[in-house]
Amino acid sequence: MLTLSGMALFERQSLVRELTVKSATLHRLASQRADQHDAHLTSLSAIFVAGGGERQDLLLDVAATITRFYPRITSVNVVPYDPSQPVIETQPRQSAQPRERIIEMARRSTGALEIGQVTELPDHYLLVKRTPNSDAAQHGLALIIDARALIATEDPFWDAPSASLRLSTPDGQTALVGQVSPAETGFSKPLGSVSQPLVFETSLAIGLSDLLPVGKAVSVIALVTTLFLLSAFGFKQRARTKDAENSAKLSAQETRLAHASRVNAMGEMASGMAHELAQPLTAILSQAQAGKHLARRGDVARLGTVLDDTVSQAQRAANILDRLRRWSKPNRAPSEACSVHEAAQSVQNLLTLEAKTNGDAIILSLHDSPLFIDADPVELEQVVINLVRNALDASDAAQVMIRTHVVGHSVILDVSDTGPGVPEHLKPRIFEPFVTGKPDGTGLGLALCQSLVDEMGGDIALLDNTKQTTFRLSLPLSTKAVAP
Repeated sequence: MLTLSGMALFERQSLVRELTVKSATLHRLASQRADQHDAHLTSLSAIFVAGGGERQDLLLDVAATITRFYPRITSVNVVPYDPSQPVIETQPRQSAQPRERIIEMARRSTGALEIGQVTELPDHYLLVKRTPNSDAAQHGLALIIDARALIATEDPFWDAPSASLRLSTPDGQTALVGQVSPAETGFSKPLGSVSQPLVFETSLAIGLSDLLPVGKAVSVIALVTTLFLLSAFGFKQRARTKDAENSAKLSAQETRLAHASRVNAMGEMASGMAHELAQPLTAILSQAQAGKHLARRGDVARLGTVLDDTVSQAQRAANILDRLRRWSKPNRAPSEACSVHEAAQSVQNLLTLEAKTNGDAIILSLHDSPLFIDADPVELEQVVINLVRNALDASDAAQVMIRTHVVGHSVILDVSDTGPGVPEHLKPRIFEPFVTGKPDGTGLGLALCQSLVDEMGGDIALLDNTKQTTFRLSLPLSTKAVAP
């Protein structure tokens, strides 16, 4: 009897340990999936704010890609507070109740994401963000998420009748999917997501047949004489289970990353381009105000120049929006031979007035001969303007230098400033999305720069051991044109 009791205790501990490991693995996977929803909402909100209701196609293109790669996101909706405005939905003909619920949650938001149930769709929940994310918000942006798909797994452990799962609302009172018994051995922990702290619970009904398999309980004598061998066998089995579990985890993670990388990169680029629209729009506003002043004075000659500049910046904004659309498609526009010096001079012309107003200066030190690379001219200008904008924001009365020279078969463009430099703790992660040292920064500018430079076949780096903060672009010389 003592041997049987010891064996039963050992088997129970093994099952509980396996349940704990499996539950923790699935909990981490569900938490990672939930965190992806935050990034999707950020990207979609930036695209909607940039394009507005007139460019619904931009939002719908990105939303369609997200729902294709993340089928647990069953619908993306933009619901206006004003009922006379159109609703944007990837799944049309929804009833009015979810729309009213989205508006209610968006109005209630003070900046954080809101989570709620969808009464008409069992096993689903709402994740809502107001847009724009300020008190001036006029729309609610919502994801409808399949809770069952959020905790879906291919691990056969969870197919056993004795194993069960449940995902509940953050207060733990209402089950979104599944059911567990509090009397059974189990695991309970909120998801590791700030916006979606759903309570993840598992349980395992352990029966007598699990504790005392017939083959191991033939007789007390046989159990006593073979205890050592059975124990050794048990340790070996657990080691194999752990190895198989680790292999499965690595394989699953690689698969998830492979599926997510393209959509995440697209979301990063979409958010970054929306961020970049602020530059030409600010220039258009400034030039329109100057034109209005010149019109009152009757200075027609100078007014024409201002209007030409306004048209140029409007075309630049249109090009950025068009590039955002092309980025969400499988193929991008071919590159062309473009002038590095023209991009630098264009950035200087665009930012000089603003720089002078703030006591800043933008200085060019360009190579004696024209330099060309194979790239999209607007994308090259975006990279340079991002670097110069960061340098201007780094300090008051900033002195920003743009230098170009040639090393071997590469064009080198350095952007240096006299600011305080990048904090040491940010340097290793400076090109990661959403990493920023500015209180009001988005953390997308340098991530966008790196993505664009990679597409050009070049490299971007923050130089170490330099007197001034210096970002360096290394880009291959053009094979389609040569400097005259």
